[in-house]
Amino acid sequence: MISNRAKYLSFNPIDSIMSNPSGFISTPIPIHVGLMGHIDHGKTALARVLSERVSTAGLDKHPQARARGITIDLGFTMFRLDKFLVTLVDAPGHADLIRSVVAGASIIDAAILTVAADEGPKVQTGEHIIVLESMGIDTLVVAITKIDLVDEKRVEQVEAQVKGILQNLGFRRVEYVRVSAKQGIGVEDLRNALLRVLTPRQRDRDGPFLMPIDHAFHVKGHGTVVTGTVLRGNVTVEETIQLMPQDILTRVRSIQTFGTPKETAFAGDRVGINIPDIEPDTITRGNYLCQQGSLENASRLVVRVHRNPIYRKGISKGMILNAHVGMPSASCEAYPFKIMDSRRVMVEKTDSEEVLLALRFQRPITCERGMKVLLLRTDLGPTDMRIVGHGEVVEISNSVLLYRRRARTGRVSRVRDEDVLVEGLASKKDTAQRLVGLQVQTETGQLGVIKSTFGTKGVVRVSFDTQVPENTEVFFEQFVEERI
Repeated sequence: MISNRAKYLSFNPIDSIMSNPSGFISTPIPIHVGLMGHIDHGKTALARVLSERVSTAGLDKHPQARARGITIDLGFTMFRLDKFLVTLVDAPGHADLIRSVVAGASIIDAAILTVAADEGPKVQTGEHIIVLESMGIDTLVVAITKIDLVDEKRVEQVEAQVKGILQNLGFRRVEYVRVSAKQGIGVEDLRNALLRVLTPRQRDRDGPFLMPIDHAFHVKGHGTVVTGTVLRGNVTVEETIQLMPQDILTRVRSIQTFGTPKETAFAGDRVGINIPDIEPDTITRGNYLCQQGSLENASRLVVRVHRNPIYRKGISKGMILNAHVGMPSASCEAYPFKIMDSRRVMVEKTDSEEVLLALRFQRPITCERGMKVLLLRTDLGPTDMRIVGHGEVVEISNSVLLYRRRARTGRVSRVRDEDVLVEGLASKKDTAQRLVGLQVQTETGQLGVIKSTFGTKGVVRVSFDTQVPENTEVFFEQFVEERI
């Protein structure tokens, strides 16, 4: 459940809908910039000096954020930068709130990474960098903050540390600025750096409408308002759309962007949508508004994952992971497998660079093929690398057929004219009987077939095309179906 946010807004999202910010051109280009970094490294202070308007949970309006003195939720604020309408997505820096960081990274086009000059890069700095890279964010402005607290030599040292961390990662455009939000130093440099690196993203404005929900609340006299970033397609006032995974149809009463009314919202727009037919306490972060029938609910996914090279613990059969599929996250069991003779054969553990996984979720999750996936180990401590890897959804199902590979090894105990006797493949006659007809081979690749049992102790008769001497090792593989 998402708690009531309306009273935390600096303006009423519905009553202000008829207002129009002065000086705004009619078609500014929407772009979304994440504010990332370790706890207390100056993200919210930067948002405060940059922003012109505040939306849900922006600038730590949430009472718990004020009480604890930290960002605890995604905050959204806005400012104009030349031709861009920039939405700042302020993500928590506390280690326990990594899910919110990933949720924020799933909807942004670029990022500002804050690193405090007095502390330098910390554990969550590294985690946030990996999250950004995993979600395909390749544009970054590094803001060395709190420069008023240290000397020039220390600032240069911290900047060099960050450059060393980013050196071999996949960021195409990186700018460095030095700022003090408290004293207003470097703020204009930050704006200019953003302007140099921001590039309008190609957006699919004609595909099926898709918007992950990040907040939902009740507004007196209007009903439920949900906020989010339109990722694909468009939506129009009075249109019927679908809430997933609840599979509920609802009507759009009104749409607004930071207080400005819209008849239609397109991919890239940050919007509040009034859907009065649904109660807000039935909606959670990561639910979707979408074109009817465009998304699926499933409890099983097959994903192709690139393992995080810094995560060295491997992925084992049945491991509990937290999977972010788009914005939603859910706990799941992971089953690594390899393709063998067109079968998906489970492996006990893998540390391969690229991994195929079947994920079994505790509850259905809404997704579509090609969605980005990020896997976390939330059972690990904040000083451990918790990001397991990232990839994409390749199959959606409610049941995945896998195979368990059984390998048994025996030894030729006697060579006869027409066959050989092999012991060790089975412990008793009943078991041996089930092996009749299976193909076996030797360590040198000679092939044979189990013809029958022999005696009462699990010995079997094997016919080979070529001569096999005594004491030769003989083995076979058996694949047993297992659905997860």
